[in-house]
Amino acid sequence: MSYLVLARKWRPQSFGDMVGQGHITRVLTNAILYDRIAHCYLFTGVRGVGKTTAARILAKALNCETGPTPEPCNQCSHCTEIMGGRSIDVYEIDGASNRGIDDVRQIIENARYQPAQSRFKIYIIDEVHQVTRDAFNALLKTLEEPASFVRFILATTEPHRLPDTIRSRCQRFDFRRIPVLEMARRLEDIASAESLRITQGALLLIAREAQGSMRDAQSLLEQALSYAAPLEKKEEAPTEVDETLLEDILGIAPRKVLFEICASVIQGKPERCVELVAEVASNGLDLPRLSQELVEHFRNLMVARLMTDQGAGSATASMATGRLFDLHDQEIEELKAQARNLSLDNLMDYFRVMVKGDDEIARSSYPRFALETTLVRLATLPRSIAVAEALERLEQIERRLSGNGQPESPSPSKNTSPPLPVNESPVPIKSASPEVGPADSLAEQAPARGLPAEEANVKQWAAFVSFVMKKKKFLASHLQQARPLSLPPGKLRIGVEDRHQLAYLQDHDNLSALEGFARHFFSDEVSVTISPLAGESDAAGPPVASIEPQADPVNKDMIGETLRIFGGSIKEVKGKP
Repeated sequence: MSYLVLARKWRPQSFGDMVGQGHITRVLTNAILYDRIAHCYLFTGVRGVGKTTAARILAKALNCETGPTPEPCNQCSHCTEIMGGRSIDVYEIDGASNRGIDDVRQIIENARYQPAQSRFKIYIIDEVHQVTRDAFNALLKTLEEPASFVRFILATTEPHRLPDTIRSRCQRFDFRRIPVLEMARRLEDIASAESLRITQGALLLIAREAQGSMRDAQSLLEQALSYAAPLEKKEEAPTEVDETLLEDILGIAPRKVLFEICASVIQGKPERCVELVAEVASNGLDLPRLSQELVEHFRNLMVARLMTDQGAGSATASMATGRLFDLHDQEIEELKAQARNLSLDNLMDYFRVMVKGDDEIARSSYPRFALETTLVRLATLPRSIAVAEALERLEQIERRLSGNGQPESPSPSKNTSPPLPVNESPVPIKSASPEVGPADSLAEQAPARGLPAEEANVKQWAAFVSFVMKKKKFLASHLQQARPLSLPPGKLRIGVEDRHQLAYLQDHDNLSALEGFARHFFSDEVSVTISPLAGESDAAGPPVASIEPQADPVNKDMIGETLRIFGGSIKEVKGKP
């Protein structure tokens, strides 16, 4: 007999042999037991998860001489003929090569006649999404009301391409990707039966590479089996296949490279990242695949950091570890050790950058350069700090400065005015006119309200700036940097330090607009004067108070301490408070 590949040799022959599809096998088993067999089934799912296998097992269960039974005997003539593809009453049709309306008409014509030997005439149409729309329309009536002895089983990897009229006439079963651990256990049984010496880590690697497809996993296992066979039968025993050897067979980057690249990223060594990429490229390995594995690695680091917070020996942590990782215990411990000193914010930043970079690498004509750029970006990514930690550090700065003999803030019980806003400066008090205008100013109402005159003037200026902000934002932005020298009643005198702002405010149009806003706000005829601050201090009385952070030792110490704790440097100082 000719050699059979593992995927065919180890094809499940009963519902109990199927792996990872218990939700489907139970429904089909109960349907057979309680005589609830539908006339049409639709099996959907990715490649190699058991759609055609389940269709054959169902055909055997329906036509077995001891059936219908959920456990076909696999010994009778009907079962053996279906297993060998020789049954004249079970038709396995390829939808890609029998997709036209003439092919469907032939199916409809044959479905009218009784089965020759078996209990049911069964049509298994694989890749049914390849059938044309006209052929589907011709099949609708037969699919909806077939003869009592006819059963249809449709299989497809793209159910969305089927017309709704077809899907509505079928019982749909979605085959899931096979979990890694269940697939590894099945591969271990096959390897043991085939006398293949292979480690648990290598089996997990094959299961991960198969991406949920048992047929792909069996094909990879067969490569390892062929590699491990003795050369010309001179060796006493087959070679043991471990994870390192399997990575070399399949052309996969070693797992240790992922840890080395990640360690270089964490340590901020972009040059080492570039060197590691060069080593991988020189070995002829797939760089886009390495990028995908790095995405998964940073995800595993994030999950390992979450798991570190739980008790290592708790039952909940052990169960969660088995569900969240498709890795062996040693590698999980290495992940936890690497993620222990990183915050979740840092790991999420790494993951986001790597995911974005992986998308660029997949579409790039130069994947190596795109991967190098992504890793350099990761290695130079600044560490993020949690808000709570930042606030705690600021409180430490405040406590240190307070402990150095700096003046503390006055008690709220003392009769002191609140601190001034940053963009506002106190206005010198001028002798108010005995006559009060239509709308009394805050400064003139201050004695009646019990407010200090300077505070009232400051608030009145802030209110005026806010009023202008609603009317003309750009003009108000220049007023925020200016200082009021006197407020109505009388003239509105504004002092400006910057010569560019002075020229802007002295512009005829801007000055006219400002006078209009002043008349509207103060409800009086107000003349506005814009003048430079230099030379105004004598005429306006006492010099206007200003905050100069460069001359304030408290601010200077705070800035220095902040830079020391958070790191960084001052590049530019914009404006003055």
